[in-house]
Amino acid sequence: MMPHPVSPVADQALYLILPGLLMRVARWQADYGGLGRYPALEWLWSRGRPVESCADALETLLCRHFGAGADAPMGALTRLAVTDGVPEGYWLCADPVHLTVGMDDLILSRAVGPSLTDAESDSLVARINDHFQARPWTLHATAPGQWHLYLEADPGLTTVPLSRAMGQRVGGLLPREGAAARDWQRDLTELQMLLFGAPANEAREARGEAPVNSLWLWGGGRWPNPPPPGRWAAAHGRGPLLEGLCRWTGTPLHPPPDTAAAWRTSGPVLVVLEDLFAAAVADDLEAWMHALAALEQAWFEPLCQGLGRGRFRHLVIQGEDGRGVWLDGRARWRWWRRPRPFGEYHGVADSEHAP
Repeated sequence: MMPHPVSPVADQALYLILPGLLMRVARWQADYGGLGRYPALEWLWSRGRPVESCADALETLLCRHFGAGADAPMGALTRLAVTDGVPEGYWLCADPVHLTVGMDDLILSRAVGPSLTDAESDSLVARINDHFQARPWTLHATAPGQWHLYLEADPGLTTVPLSRAMGQRVGGLLPREGAAARDWQRDLTELQMLLFGAPANEAREARGEAPVNSLWLWGGGRWPNPPPPGRWAAAHGRGPLLEGLCRWTGTPLHPPPDTAAAWRTSGPVLVVLEDLFAAAVADDLEAWMHALAALEQAWFEPLCQGLGRGRFRHLVIQGEDGRGVWLDGRARWRWWRRPRPFGEYHGVADSEHAP
């Protein structure tokens, strides 16, 4: 199991999360036989102790790192990122998305929210609320592309985080168990028909932009929740869930550093770099390799140097589900662990990696 972040500020520790790092590596390795060479990353992977999966998606992993469980109220936390407070009640993320038709199912191909204007967002939310005013939920545009569904009581829906659904067939990921799931599937079908003729969507299509043709519900929970004790001296990254978690726990949040050499914060630090995620979701191996090569130069090479110089006590590198490696200053002495091509490490049991 992965060691938990420690609280003393004097303990220099870097936890680096790279969504998309391992998402498609096993299949790409099987299909293409190799993913290129990344000497610094391969050295780190060979010298570290394996960290097993501890989450089903990036969102769950982030919540665990901040002391919250998989049932954390992620809807309320993402709302907290852009509002001064969150009213009591049950909140779900309701991200505006674009579904495309696949061979045998619909595919969640794009999160449309970041590209919506204020006017488009307000128009679509008003259209939905007006049509569904008899239902026990209300849609809120917390920010132009950040929507939330509010209910007074827990609807009993089991949902899947957005990052896990991106690029996937949605049929098997929608809520299916219980009366609440059947109600939502009925509303969702009706909502998709309603969005099809929305003037804001027609205008977007005329400009060559993806329309909002569905909502993705996830991360439901009640608010308020008391925050857990602070674990991080600082966090670096972007995104509403990370912003909400930092605001909830009082953790300073900064943009990601350009390189590992720019990291100067004392104490345990969490860094989230999403450079690989879009390429992994799009199943674009070439773009993924290009992004990983850039990370090799900007992050993995300086991290190798910093580890060798005793710059920090712990270094953890993880993919979106928590799999990765844990290293400390003794890693540089494990010379018998020979690096292999990065693609070969995924899913391979290796006795050399035993703690």
